[in-house]
Amino acid sequence: MSFQRRIVSALAALSLLVPALAGCSFMNDDATDLDSAGLVASYEEFLAESATQLREIEGIGEVSQAPISGALWDSSVMIDVEVSEEFAEAQTVAVVETLRRVSDSYPLYGIPVAFTIRVAGESSGRFRVAGLGLHPDFVISNFNYWRALEQALGAELTMVLLTDDYDEVSYARIIGPGNGAVSREAIAQVVINYDALATVSSAQGSGGTGVAAAQGNEYETWALPGLNASGHLPPRDVIELVAALGRSFPLQENAWLGLDYDYDYPAALAAAGALVQWTDNEAALHGREVAVNSAEYRDDEWPAIVAAAADAAQVAGFDFGYVSPEREFRFHTSPCEGTIEQTADDELLFATLREDGVASLERLAPGRCVPEYPQSWGGGSASGDGS
Repeated sequence: MSFQRRIVSALAALSLLVPALAGCSFMNDDATDLDSAGLVASYEEFLAESATQLREIEGIGEVSQAPISGALWDSSVMIDVEVSEEFAEAQTVAVVETLRRVSDSYPLYGIPVAFTIRVAGESSGRFRVAGLGLHPDFVISNFNYWRALEQALGAELTMVLLTDDYDEVSYARIIGPGNGAVSREAIAQVVINYDALATVSSAQGSGGTGVAAAQGNEYETWALPGLNASGHLPPRDVIELVAALGRSFPLQENAWLGLDYDYDYPAALAAAGALVQWTDNEAALHGREVAVNSAEYRDDEWPAIVAAAADAAQVAGFDFGYVSPEREFRFHTSPCEGTIEQTADDELLFATLREDGVASLERLAPGRCVPEYPQSWGGGSASGDGS
């Protein structure tokens, strides 16, 4: 898969606002046993030689390989390498250079490479790279950025780096919690240490610390429990909104469902959970939304729906939607350049918010805003419904 297609696929999947199914995450480790059956001979030879060469790096820890699958990874195997705490950066440089050197001995089109760096002593943090196309300096700068974020947060994180095999200055990174992190605890940690995280993120964006190169050629996504944010670390009030929603509904555990595993969309959409989508592009259609999905509507859930809607109303620019098979409750931020789909349930939610004295209702309107999309090249609507 090309870099552009992989990025578009990743961001499109993230924008679906669907909850994760238990255990379905490319953040999680796969089986440790690698069955070489079905691998082309050159790939099997490459893996064997890579393992041998990696183990010769001074001070390197465990080296292993595991099968992976999914649209995110061109490779069918993940190479996992443990580096020491004291010499993590130097050993990571050696890992990248070793894998590039070994891969040069094989046809590039047949040897896609994905690898994981684990720092000794960390149980859940991972630095994962989807290919060897990115210049080693950029890989290391992002490795340093990942470690700086962990230090600021006071907890382990996972960073996934998507690279372009043909362009050594373009890449995307996805930042998420360490494997097995509890959703409420992860978000609470971000709230507590937000200032330190924001300092690291801001320095990275300005290039002031040198922790991330290729400014202007990278794409960043934060995929935390209950949050899918693209562009950079979102403002504090967005993180606090996620924490507030977590008091009314479970947070969707995994914002990257669909990036690494096949799954049943209807079943995923029916799973319970709240997710905030945020983008630093204020012009993006439906770029800032709060979505609460429920497997079924219950009358006793109504107070939680109202509380979640009231929390969303406090942060400017967020549309809100509660969706279940039986009932839906929505409001949108005005003005709406398109068609407003409004139901009695939408009006009921809005009236309840007004009765409860929720501030800033003048910025909101009941119902769902359906934008007027541009006409397609064929003269029909982009939605394809013929209208």
